Amino acid sequence: MKVELDREQVVIFTPSQRIEGELHLPSSARLSDRLNQAKDFLAITSARVYSLDDRLLYETSVVMVHKAHIVMLMERHEAL
Repeated sequence: MKVELDREQVVIFTPSQRIEGELHLPSSARLSDRLNQAKDFLAITSARVYSLDDRLLYETSVVMVHKAHIVMLMERHEAL
């Protein structure tokens, strides 16, 4: 059975980088649900990785972010 996924625009801050892209969630899930899953990594698609001084470091179709390195995660429309 195929699970329908929504694409949520997110911004993730690690101690040394800001990552912007899409996090794929089941239609009924919240960001907190995804963070509370047992998986150690989040797959972020259409990713752009920036230094904390706003320099674009690279763009890639997918980047895997270890949840232990996430300082803050928010939906993109809430970001400044």
